[in-house]
This record gives sequence, structure tokens and C-alpha cells, in this order.
Amino acid sequence: MACLCIWLLALLAVRCDALSAGGVLPIGAVRAGAVTRVESYGCFVRLDDCGATGLVHMSELAPSDVIAVGQPVLVKVLAPREADKNSFSLKAVDQRTGAAAAPPPLQRTAKTTAKTTAKVTLDACTVKYIRASGAGGQNVNKLSTKAELRFDVDRSSLPPAFKTQLRATHAARLTKAGELIVVSEAHRSQRLNAADALKRLQGFVDAAAEAATPRATAPDRARRVKNLARSSERKRRDGKKKLSAKKASRRRPIGDD
Repeated sequence: MACLCIWLLALLAVRCDALSAGGVLPIGAVRAGAVTRVESYGCFVRLDDCGATGLVHMSELAPSDVIAVGQPVLVKVLAPREADKNSFSLKAVDQRTGAAAAPPPLQRTAKTTAKTTAKVTLDACTVKYIRASGAGGQNVNKLSTKAELRFDVDRSSLPPAFKTQLRATHAARLTKAGELIVVSEAHRSQRLNAADALKRLQGFVDAAAEAATPRATAPDRARRVKNLARSSERKRRDGKKKLSAKKASRRRPIGDD
């Protein structure tokens, strides 16, 4: 029995060494760990069972999550964003029970309308943090909490009609390289400012998508528009005829000296 226990402990030690050395964690597994470092783009968590370290990207954090160094957390193993690097999710796990977090309930509206839009993610933008002059108190002009998002309109996956409308509507925000700049300094946190700027950018894209999408015209409205076009053309021709007749009446008769 003692030999079996020693063998199991040795096997567990080998497995932990392999995981900490860059081995592959099972995707979808839930592990307990602690936060070791907090950055503007997320936080790093070290697992308790094997010592493996991975990144929890800010997109995998719930809006209500408050992260601090040393805080014990439960994370779900995700597919790695980069080779030989572990990726975890905090919002996919219920921190109280350890079960999979329930998806947010669907909000039903009385009347649903078809809307064509495109989702913009933070990965499609270049984020830069500069010194903020907004909220911050004693930290104003001392900490780089102001978020500046640069969205390359031409290289994005948006439909051509959306790109054209976006460039026409926000021409003052475009650089010579075709990047749309959106800034936010409403909060004291880099993560919150980046999320706020991304929300504003998504609003710009939604407005451009709504303006670029053709709307269905009711039959009676189409008939009125057609009648107005005919009436306008008839008035234009009548005006040209009257002007031509007036000019003709001013001419001197032929043979009149």
C-alpha cells in the first residue's frame, strides 16, 4: 500500500512538472488558483494543483469582477490564444459553486425588428493608454488611464457599405492611414476606459450599419414618392417652356429696321 501511494505521488509530481513546464491543460477543466499579477489587458492566475500560469483576458472577466493580487479564484481552461501559453476564463465559472456560469437571460421585446450590424472586438483594435485629464483626483495627469482605440476601417471585416458610411460620418476622427480613433477617460481604470471606448466604437458601427441598410418602402409611400417625382419633373419642364417663350418674345422681328 505504501509503495502504491509513493507511485501515485511520483506520477502526480511528474504531471505537475510537465504542466508547469508548458504542458497542455485539458480544455474545459475547472481549476482553483490565485491571481499573481494584474495588467491593463487582464490578469495572470497560477493554479494551485500544478503551478501552471495562464492569462485571463479582459474579455473573459465579468463586469462585476473585482480582481486583486493574491485573490483566490476558480478558472476554466480555454483554448490557448498563443502557442505554449495557457488561457483561462473567470466569467465562465460560478465563483461560489464552481459550476459553469449560466448564460445571461435573453431579453424579449414586444416587437422585434431585423437589424444588420457587425460585432467589433478589442482584438481588432490597437489600444494605447495615455495620461488622463478627466476623473482621477490626485492621479490626474500622473497615471496613464486614458484609453485610445485605433480601428483600421479599411482592413476590418466590415461590409463595404458599412465602411463607406463609417468613413463619411466620422471623417474628423480618421487619420491619414484610415484609422478611426475613439478615446475615453471617464473612469480611473484602464480596463473600464478601454471597455467604454469599445462600446462607443460599437455604437458608431451600429449607426453606420443602420444608415447603410436599405429600408423596405411601403406601397403607398412608394406611390406618393413616384407622383411627387413626376410632378416635380412636369413643373421643371413647364418652367423651361415659359422661360423660352419669354426670351422668344424679346427678339426683334425679322426685317424690322
